[in-house]
Amino acid sequence: MPIAVWLYLASYIDRANIGNAKVLGLANALHLTSGQYNWALSIFFIGYVIFETPSNIILRKVSPRWYIPLLTVTWGLVCALFATVKSAAGLLAIRFFLGLAEAGFLPGIVYWLSCWYPRSVLGRRFGVLYSTVSLTGAFGGLLATAIHALDGTHGIAGWQWIFIVEGCITAGFGIIAMFVMSAYPATAHFLSEEERRIIILTNEADRAQKATESFNGKQIRSAFADWRTYVWALVYITIYIPVYSVILSLPTVVTGLGYKGTTATLMACPPYGVGFIIVLLAGWTADKYGRLFYHYTAAILVTVVALIVLMTVENLVVRYIMFFFVMFMFVPVSICWTWLTANLAGPNKRAAGMGFVFSVGNIGGAVSGQIYRAEWAPRYVQGHAINLGCYALALIAGTVLWWSYKTDNAARDRVAKETVKRTKPLDLIGEDLGDLGDRHPSFRYFL
Repeated sequence: MPIAVWLYLASYIDRANIGNAKVLGLANALHLTSGQYNWALSIFFIGYVIFETPSNIILRKVSPRWYIPLLTVTWGLVCALFATVKSAAGLLAIRFFLGLAEAGFLPGIVYWLSCWYPRSVLGRRFGVLYSTVSLTGAFGGLLATAIHALDGTHGIAGWQWIFIVEGCITAGFGIIAMFVMSAYPATAHFLSEEERRIIILTNEADRAQKATESFNGKQIRSAFADWRTYVWALVYITIYIPVYSVILSLPTVVTGLGYKGTTATLMACPPYGVGFIIVLLAGWTADKYGRLFYHYTAAILVTVVALIVLMTVENLVVRYIMFFFVMFMFVPVSICWTWLTANLAGPNKRAAGMGFVFSVGNIGGAVSGQIYRAEWAPRYVQGHAINLGCYALALIAGTVLWWSYKTDNAARDRVAKETVKRTKPLDLIGEDLGDLGDRHPSFRYFL
């Protein structure tokens, strides 16, 4: 778990540092227009969309112990090379390759963690992991400001130092991960034989996951034959657009509230600190009480109210306070990580399905760079309205999924003549879901 957190923290700092670098001199040095900057934000996600699905399928054939650290080293080095960029065209090119290098990491690390823990404790783990995104907003801004103090050292501008230092740190994390990361519980060198047995039995009881399961093309294809995969893709794209648009643009939006330069970067930090706490609490309550759909819906509604206030109120203090409530936008993402991985049975289907859903979701990242446009400053009414529309679709798609899972569980309970609770111990010990996966009569979906 600590490995996943550190690597994920590094990935988000590396992808979002362009927002801080822009405020701290990047835009002026490269003579960027607002349109060029927005395209630099968006083109990153094109690489993501291209490689995420194939990468997760490759992960089923290649050991995560080597594959995930290798991705980390690669994108860290690409990030450091941002310092060599001299033009807008160069910025667009290197942002594309950064996205391509980093694409396989997020679905890969979420899939990897889902192989270690039973479904009933994934909420806290994914809450801890995703809370690093909000921490990135706070820590990333402070780190960028501190690194910018090197401005002029060895003739290198402060914004260039941001990419060099943060990229090298990431590559270092990747090298360390190669030596300390384990692929799966069955091969974990730091576990005793008894601990391995407990973890393997727990996962088998929870979702009939065996210690070792080979690559299976039919089960891979089943992910693309399941209609819910495409509804999940709609959920992800509609919750990712608001998250990415705010993360990439918050320093600029805060500038619209009257703050400038380093002050704008620092003023963007406190709301992210609140987001960090909210995501951790949501992960804990999700594991304790279940009801993932209710967590998902409540967080979206809070965010929607905050966006409406931002659109209608002109008072700068009130608008800044609303950004603290906008941070509820992180909760649906962490909850959906838990919900999606819990309801895709079989490692092959889960890997392929997650890769596809994350890939489509990151189309939202490409769109998000166009939402908070400079010409819509300082209130960004159009940007907030687009995010409201996304959340309306997210609520509809999430409701469809919840209802379908609920009715399927009820139908299976009727056939089995029993109600299977999510906390029932040792449900699937000895069960073989085969190619049916989560469609097997013994499997129950999380709601």
